[in-house]
Amino acid sequence: MKFDVIRVSVVVIACQLALAQRFPSLQFTKPIRVCKEHQPLQTNVSTDPFACTKEQDLNSRVKDLDADKNIVQISQENGYLIDSYNVTTSDGYILTLFRISGGNKSPARKGKPAVLLLHGWGNSCEAWIALPNNKNIVYMLADGGWDVWLGNFRGSSFSLLHKTLNANKDLKYWDFTFHEMGLFDFPPMLDQVRTISGLDKIFVIGHSQGVSSFMVAASELPGINEKIHAAFLLAPVVYIGGAYDTFVPPLLSIINTPGEDLLYRIVQGRIQLRNPRLLFSALRIEPHDICQSQVLKCGLCDLNALIPNVFNPSQMNYTNIPRIVSKLPDYGTIKSALHYGQIVRSCSFRYYDRGTRENIKRYGTKEPPSYNLKRVKTPIFLYYAEQDAWVTPPDIQRLARALPSDTLIDVVRVNDDTFNHLDFVVARDANVLVYKPLIQMMIKFNNRIKTGV
Repeated sequence: MKFDVIRVSVVVIACQLALAQRFPSLQFTKPIRVCKEHQPLQTNVSTDPFACTKEQDLNSRVKDLDADKNIVQISQENGYLIDSYNVTTSDGYILTLFRISGGNKSPARKGKPAVLLLHGWGNSCEAWIALPNNKNIVYMLADGGWDVWLGNFRGSSFSLLHKTLNANKDLKYWDFTFHEMGLFDFPPMLDQVRTISGLDKIFVIGHSQGVSSFMVAASELPGINEKIHAAFLLAPVVYIGGAYDTFVPPLLSIINTPGEDLLYRIVQGRIQLRNPRLLFSALRIEPHDICQSQVLKCGLCDLNALIPNVFNPSQMNYTNIPRIVSKLPDYGTIKSALHYGQIVRSCSFRYYDRGTRENIKRYGTKEPPSYNLKRVKTPIFLYYAEQDAWVTPPDIQRLARALPSDTLIDVVRVNDDTFNHLDFVVARDANVLVYKPLIQMMIKFNNRIKTGV
């Protein structure tokens, strides 16, 4: 009887999430919100579900030979020197970092400024190379003379090992959120970069959940700030009270209910997004066929219906979808998703809410404590998008006010009214709208450091 109840509950939750994604109009009854909901700027962007097929017809059958290759293969075949390093956290997780120390345009040498990139939820470091090689930020930095390091948080496909736990068998392995990523993952990755590069301080670039983890570390571990020149934070998921993505209503419906633990246990702590090849094989489709008319009936190309409100269709290069599909999805951790749901509902950036009794036991208070952002001393650059369905402009304003005035250096709005959350890593013009000006700002900041101005 108990099993039947659990099974029915899971089916209801799964259907609610799936339907809300596929049909945004089916929002269901919205749970009580503490924050005032944000109304996005109205634009004239077409949401034509056949846009990908039309564009594919115009561009013919474009096959990206790198779509099925990993970051090591792509880097080596394009003349970049790439190495991997393992670090072990204090709680036993074994993480992998990749270092691109040079390439044909900028050979490896000592003294290069180092930068560590932190990926978002449901991604690994390969999300940073979802765009073609001449447009993604990884190779732009490497070509520009930077010592590039790519972090992989616990639970991503490159960091699934643990000293005692098995990610495939032990549910306890997945009992973490971005809180643990910030407290336990970021510090050893940061120190590894400093040790190998021989530098006292480095730069940090984070996207989405990578920013959440960074903020946890910078606020809870004050010494971290002394090791970073500056942090460039894209789509910073910190305050998200105005989030309006279609996942939000069904997610909030289970927040602070037994549904949290139920969902966590049934899906074994994570959502497997990593291997789209399995889906392609089952449908007898090759990745380069994904936007052809013969697969339109499968709905694979209709990304605006599958993941609405997280990227802008007018900024999507549909001929690049095979590469995006193979590089962007990874493992999505349930506890982090639930933690974000709690943040949306409470309108605050705070510890994981484990219920009154456990909160008192762990934190000494009925409600979980908030992260004290006034402790963040690293120079901060915030980058936000007007149409970001998770981090709205009012949320950015609140974050800017929460940071110390001498810490916040700049708040940068992407110069495109239609730019969205995932556009920071998949938009066709991300190199022009975000990466080039960001790298120029990093160079300017680094020059000031060298000259002591």
